[in-house]
Amino acid sequence: MNQTLRRLASVSLTAAALGAALLTTAAPATAYAKDGYLEADEFGLFYSIGNTGCVFDLYGSDVNFTDNTFKGPSGCAGYGRNVNDNTESYRNRDVVTWQVWTDKDYDGSLGFVPRGYSGDASTTFRNKISSSNYKLG
Repeated sequence: MNQTLRRLASVSLTAAALGAALLTTAAPATAYAKDGYLEADEFGLFYSIGNTGCVFDLYGSDVNFTDNTFKGPSGCAGYGRNVNDNTESYRNRDVVTWQVWTDKDYDGSLGFVPRGYSGDASTTFRNKISSSNYKLG
């Protein structure tokens, strides 16, 4: 009986270890921010109106867009251009509201882009966005 219990315990531990190994290697897909492809859970700033042209995709906050460029397929409008003051439309694929400012360091005019929203920037923000972050709650 003691030997049977030891075998069961050994098999259980082996199965548990195998299950844990599989869980650590099979991570869920995640967004790759700033790669030029707008994925779920990201906020995208587009070079052109109508959510066209290259996209600057954010997963986290960015206090200053001057060191960022538009990426994506090499033929998209705005490819390689600086993101700062070059945004004409946006799309929020995140589950939270995003905030945009017309100046770096979260300064200047403030606008809100609710989750699921997609559209062109107003005259206050078109080609003037310089920083952004997400708003919890």
